[in-house]
Amino acid sequence: ACNHVSEHAVGGFVVTVNDATGSMTVAHASWGEVAERIRISTGTGQATVTMAGGSFLFEDPVEELSPISGFSRVRSLPGALILRAEDAEGGRLGTLSLSSSGEAALRVDFSPSNPGANRLQFAAACDEDDHFLGLGAHAQDVDHVGEAFGLWVSEPGVGKSFDDHPIDDWFVRGTRHDSSYPVPFLLRPHRPMGLVAETTARVEVDLCATDKETFSMTLWEPGEARFVLLAGETPLDLLEAKSARYGRIDLPPPWVFAPWNDAVRGAARVEEVANTLREAGAPASVIWTEDFKGGEDSAIGYHLSGEWSIDESLYPDASGLAQVLEDDGFQWLAYFSPFVYEEASVWESAVEADILVTDKDGEPYRVPSPVLKETGQVDLSTSRGRDWAQGWMEMALEIGFDGWMADFAEWLPPDAVLASGSDPMLTHNAYPGWWQQTHKELLFGTDTVFFSRSGWLGTEGLAPVVWAGDQRTSFDLDDGFPTVVAMGLGLAASGVPIFAHDIAGYSGHGNGPTDKELWLRWASLGAFSPIMRTHHGAEDMENWQFDSDEETLQIWVRLAADHTALFPYLYGLAAQAAERGHPILRPTGFHFEGEDWGRSDAWMLGPSLLIAPVQEAGVAGRDVVLPQGPGWFDWRSLQSVETGWFDAPLDQVPVFAASNSIVPLLSTIPDTLVQEEISHLATLVDADRERTLMIFGDGGVFEEADGTTYATEGSATTSEQVSVTLTSGNIQVGGLSVHIEGTVERLYQVVVVTP
Repeated sequence: ACNHVSEHAVGGFVVTVNDATGSMTVAHASWGEVAERIRISTGTGQATVTMAGGSFLFEDPVEELSPISGFSRVRSLPGALILRAEDAEGGRLGTLSLSSSGEAALRVDFSPSNPGANRLQFAAACDEDDHFLGLGAHAQDVDHVGEAFGLWVSEPGVGKSFDDHPIDDWFVRGTRHDSSYPVPFLLRPHRPMGLVAETTARVEVDLCATDKETFSMTLWEPGEARFVLLAGETPLDLLEAKSARYGRIDLPPPWVFAPWNDAVRGAARVEEVANTLREAGAPASVIWTEDFKGGEDSAIGYHLSGEWSIDESLYPDASGLAQVLEDDGFQWLAYFSPFVYEEASVWESAVEADILVTDKDGEPYRVPSPVLKETGQVDLSTSRGRDWAQGWMEMALEIGFDGWMADFAEWLPPDAVLASGSDPMLTHNAYPGWWQQTHKELLFGTDTVFFSRSGWLGTEGLAPVVWAGDQRTSFDLDDGFPTVVAMGLGLAASGVPIFAHDIAGYSGHGNGPTDKELWLRWASLGAFSPIMRTHHGAEDMENWQFDSDEETLQIWVRLAADHTALFPYLYGLAAQAAERGHPILRPTGFHFEGEDWGRSDAWMLGPSLLIAPVQEAGVAGRDVVLPQGPGWFDWRSLQSVETGWFDAPLDQVPVFAASNSIVPLLSTIPDTLVQEEISHLATLVDADRERTLMIFGDGGVFEEADGTTYATEGSATTSEQVSVTLTSGNIQVGGLSVHIEGTVERLYQVVVVTP
């Protein structure tokens, strides 16, 4: 039997083929074994799909798969391996091609002999202690081992079940893994190995669930289909390799990393929020006005109109208001979704322009909107629909808006007709990318930003900011505040670099409005998130807000200052995301050995800060397990700490700094992070002249977005602080030699912290 085994070099990979069994093992010349006992199967399948709103029910699946049981006509070419695949009887199944795609990527292409084949499965051996991260934004877990579910862009549901079995109220609630942003990418962090299904069709994953010895991904792709194996030394290396192939974000403007405050229900409230923030001394750079195109009260809260242009009754002088906000250091954001309501004034023009998704009879495909009104949606499969949408967006820019929320994009019906002629069952998951590309094309190279909640493979390089969606305004484990950490880590492990969430949730359906305790807990986590943004929520008049009482307002001022102080650190991490695809949020296991890969009670904010929010009501603190190895310091007291109980008042989230790390901070907190001088405000121009350089233990290295680098040598012997003004040079402090290679002259407060 050993005569049937052969080794083949394919780029940086070594592929061991057993042509008698049809199995393979893939290793990397530098990083070792990637996956073993790989089996490829092909065949046919079908299922019944029912759509209600943006929710989908898949029923009656039937699949007939034939595994590759042998190979013949093995051909090894420079950088490629071509195999004739056979079934158990020696019949031809198709052609399997493996080819290198850069040092860290191995393409696995399969061309079936059966013209009706529409399933392709990649299966490989599970480890005894396997882990699977990635797969997008999921509310209840980070490590998906032992689970089996489908990846299909959909509404996540209002409330969720705790498993993936179909539920009676599927059109309202979601199952465990229903997601606006699934990603067909598996990260096996302990290998480390990445597996990508290059498709926009549905993907099924079975992660040692049905068979504890096998994991698999199955593409619902007709004809030729492709997987890509990624290899690397660390999980961050894998995400770097993934982003090199599927795209990286452009670095957003600095003001994106100051707090965002929402304001709706008219110009008076927008001005009130802006004035309240400035009078209270709260740093802020963004006002976000979701209802710029109108809104109305309903039985399920305050919801937006279906218009695409400014509501002049709410915002009668929008350009003037935009200028007032600009003069006070605020960028103003709006809102767009791909829906076109039948009752909206733009409906007839949209129909006349033929830019709506249609049904089989050529009529606009109508579905009940989120507020149960008849709506169509823009057909973004060709430039005609994208140009129409961009025309309205250009009008918003002309008014003075500086970007917007790019909401939804989960609702493409699988039986629709698209102008491109593409099959929506195969391109349903592509629609979020079309939507985000529409915004990126228009806004590229401008001082603007957009943020989205939906996505798929390849969209991680389009939207600069991704938010978690519409959590419930509660501490509920299924779909409330605790889900934010799991979703942020899931997106991070999928290669999505900059994450945000609604402070303090959106949906009050079934759980009531946000109260003060929930708001403060959520805001304290927002301060140590990549983006800090409030949302009024559906029950906006009942939900607690940043200015609901004086105590909350003063707490918001302090939390906003905490977040703004982190700007040099956060913006440096954002630059790493743009240059290398490294996410700002990271699982603790990305940096510390022995960590639980499924951990969802804390996240790393970059490599240096561990954030451990209190995720339940009625408690005054929590136990925190600190990773073993470097030693830890309490972020506020600067005292050395160990695993244990930590008090946490409502206005504080436990934060810990890892020993042997560097965190640059703004020494003084500006009113805004816009990069211009404003006579009555402190802006980034002023604040950028100073830094506080926090060095924990022996320090390390860090690079800011402007190219300023920090590095330490030696061993810290004592806690010490020194002040020095320089562009570049060496500073002796606390037993360390701190080297700064700068781009501008700054006053540095260098603080060394030791146990």
